Amino acid sequence: MDTTTRKLILALVLLAPALPLRAQTDPDVIWKGDFDDGASSLTGHCNAGDNQWCKTQATRAQQIQVVADPLAQGRYAARFEVKFGDIFSYYSDSRSLVTGPPALWENEGNERWYRWQALWPAGWVGSYPKWDQLSTPAARSNAGSLVVWHHDANGGVEHGSAPLYMGADDDNIWLCLVGQATSTCRENLKLAPLQRSHWHDFILHAKWSPDASVGFLEMWIDGVNVLPKHFASNMYPGMRNYLIVGLYRNGRIGDPNLLYPNGTHVYGSDGAPGVAYLDGFIIGKTQQSVLAERPWGPSPADAGPTPAPGPQAPDVDGGTPPANTGLAGIGYPSGCTSVGSSIAWLALPLLAFAFLRCRTRRG
Repeated sequence: MDTTTRKLILALVLLAPALPLRAQTDPDVIWKGDFDDGASSLTGHCNAGDNQWCKTQATRAQQIQVVADPLAQGRYAARFEVKFGDIFSYYSDSRSLVTGPPALWENEGNERWYRWQALWPAGWVGSYPKWDQLSTPAARSNAGSLVVWHHDANGGVEHGSAPLYMGADDDNIWLCLVGQATSTCRENLKLAPLQRSHWHDFILHAKWSPDASVGFLEMWIDGVNVLPKHFASNMYPGMRNYLIVGLYRNGRIGDPNLLYPNGTHVYGSDGAPGVAYLDGFIIGKTQQSVLAERPWGPSPADAGPTPAPGPQAPDVDGGTPPANTGLAGIGYPSGCTSVGSSIAWLALPLLAFAFLRCRTRRG
């Protein structure tokens, strides 16, 4: 190997770390729960610093599944199903939920950025007859929340409704801020029209406080600022908030024994199952950390088949999927530059090796 070749290889090696390479994990990213570890994403990640989820609240294997289709990003998403009788432990109402590690707990004064994707399929029913007002057709119960910030009750058993719920009815995506004294929505905000079988992309900026002059929320859905900075109390005094996701709805929905005043059944015998999907959860300290952490949008066409996820076993301790709809074209970075730079520096040793072979053959 002559002196010129040695100098070229040394220059390439020294150059590699200096190329514009985005770190795989932005230092301002606090936590990721994108379900991309497959079935193991759902449980066991309960320690400080863990990504993915800690425990499930489900009793049937079908309630919470990791699926390869539909996807918003990555390898897998989560499918949540709830129907009448899906009661977990001593908790209230019907639920198919997952909770996360300590990074998801929010103290008063925390300011955070959140991003996730949600899809309500074509068959989504967004409201049902209200069980205690069956003589009034206009009285409806919503079909349940999908993303919730709950309260910790100072380490005791939780009572009452959580401070913040988000979900979708028949027509709109909504956000409910709860009054602690009444456990009902003191503000019910319509955020955006619901598009079934579409991956809605959410970004939430929150400062958590029980003081309405300090706490605020602002939100983007599919790149549109649907909630300009909205000052409001968004946690209860002396308590922390924590993120919990999945379908949660009134336990009377789907009750096969529920009757209208004329004696006819309100529901059939299938429990009125509801299904929704979630993907791509990320929490960061800055807007940039949740926008640019990784590429978004549909997987490349030549990516090859995605391995099937493993068996879905519920953690008792703790319809037909719609077509895949990506997130391309909504105004967020595609991430291609980041991926390109990663591949570029990894390729430098190969270039050096090829150059060396060429020099050897000529010699």
